[in-house]
Amino acid sequence: MRTVRTLSALFVVAFMVSAGAASPTAAQQQGTRCVAEFSMVLSPGLSEKASAGAFHSGGETGTITCADGRKGTYGTDGRYGTKNPSTCSSGGEGWGVSSFTIKNANVKNTYTIIFAGVSQGTVQGTIQGETFSGSFTFTPTEGDCFTKPMSKGTVRAEGILQD
Repeated sequence: MRTVRTLSALFVVAFMVSAGAASPTAAQQQGTRCVAEFSMVLSPGLSEKASAGAFHSGGETGTITCADGRKGTYGTDGRYGTKNPSTCSSGGEGWGVSSFTIKNANVKNTYTIIFAGVSQGTVQGTIQGETFSGSFTFTPTEGDCFTKPMSKGTVRAEGILQD
C-alpha cells in the first residue's frame, strides 16, 4: 500500500514544484494540496516471489489537479525492490523520477517510496520527494499478487507540493 501512496505523492510533489511562483505567498510557502492520477505498469510485477523491477506510466499520460485550481499532466518512471526484493506480503521500497507539466512549465522530481504489503486488494505507501511528499494507493487492474503478479493498475497520489 505504501508503494501506491508513495508513487501518488511523488507525482503530486513534482507537479507542485513546476507550478511555483517567483515570489511565493504565505500559502504557497506552506505548499498546495494536489492529487495525481495515472495508470502504471510494473515489470515483472509484484507477487509473493521476491523481486525487483521497474514501473512506468508511459509518459505524462496522467493528470494532476491542485487545490488552487492548477491542472496539468503527470508521469513517472522508477524502480522497486532496490535495497531488498519486494513481495506482496512484506511490501518494499524504491525510487523514481516524476515529470509533470502545468502552466506550460515542465518539472522533474526525484523521489523515494516505501510501501506496505497488499491489504484489501491494494498497495498503499508514502512518497518523499524533493518538492512533494504524501501518500499513494495502487489499485491493480491486472493481477492480484497471489495467483498472478500485479503488473498493471491505477495510482492515486495525494500530497503537498512545495511551491
